[in-house]
Amino acid sequence: MSGGAWTLLGARTWVAWLLAGCYLAATVAQPLASWGAYTCHWAVVGAIALFVLAGVVLIATPGDPLPLWATIVIVLACPLACALQFSAIALPVQTSHQLWPVGASVLPYTFLCVRRRILAGWIGGISLTLVSLAWTGLTGQPAGTAISISILNAGPLMMSTLFAVTIVPAADTIYRLRAENTRRAADDAAAGAALAVRDARLRRLDRLVRPALDRIAAGPPFLDAEISGFLVLEAHLRDTLRAPGLVGAELDAAVRAARERGVRVRLHDDGGLTGSDPVVRERIHQRIVAEVNGVTDGTVTVRILPPGRRRAVTVVSSGAEAARRLDLGRDGALTQPAKSA
Repeated sequence: MSGGAWTLLGARTWVAWLLAGCYLAATVAQPLASWGAYTCHWAVVGAIALFVLAGVVLIATPGDPLPLWATIVIVLACPLACALQFSAIALPVQTSHQLWPVGASVLPYTFLCVRRRILAGWIGGISLTLVSLAWTGLTGQPAGTAISISILNAGPLMMSTLFAVTIVPAADTIYRLRAENTRRAADDAAAGAALAVRDARLRRLDRLVRPALDRIAAGPPFLDAEISGFLVLEAHLRDTLRAPGLVGAELDAAVRAARERGVRVRLHDDGGLTGSDPVVRERIHQRIVAEVNGVTDGTVTVRILPPGRRRAVTVVSSGAEAARRLDLGRDGALTQPAKSA
């Protein structure tokens, strides 16, 4: 799982959306509380819309650092909301609720710092002060008024900056270690599975080969049936090395039975089924088994074609009476009806 401090804070959960909704609702309630005192209500509505836009973009946009477009939207939306709100205030200011964008907007900028946009957060915070200074200057108020309503924003910004330079790297380390542990667990599982497969193959090889080796160790004379069995076993062992994609219990049994009937079976694997779906592989094996079981003499050649071919497998059988070819697609289905010659 990937993530960072933003994820560590739970900001990608439904709880974050709930808290953001509550904060936005509480903030919007401030201008509504003094609705009758404004000179231009559409400006207040515009300020509210811009502030809500900044909050939604902050929560909804994935990726850390926050994408540049989202950062620009948040940096610009809050000062514009502040300017629109100030334009609708009739002096003297009746209540501090009318100055809500100055204090409320510091929260998006605080979390901009957390989301690796420290410079953008400070630019936004400073822009709130500049907008406040412009408003007080245009309306003949002392500059100290603008400083007094915006200076408190410096505290949260400094706190978020400290958080960004200390906790954010620690969160990155936590997620990096988690990813490394996950990868290591996957590697261990893969190694364990490989060992299990190797052990299973060794046990199977022991069951197949030990009786023949014991018999050979006992020395001649060997019966014709024993020699024939040795040859069949040798061919099977060669198949496991030359055609690993054609190894399977049912297919092995069918090939062994065909060889015991005197049919010459040749298996080749050029890698076309490597990594294929086990269901498709089993379907192909069943097609081959049905074809091999129907051959009573001659030669059967089964070949897995190289990767990238339209066909996956060809089965060619030639006997005393006729030759027959079977082409299988990569989904295990016949690519065309079987041909006889």
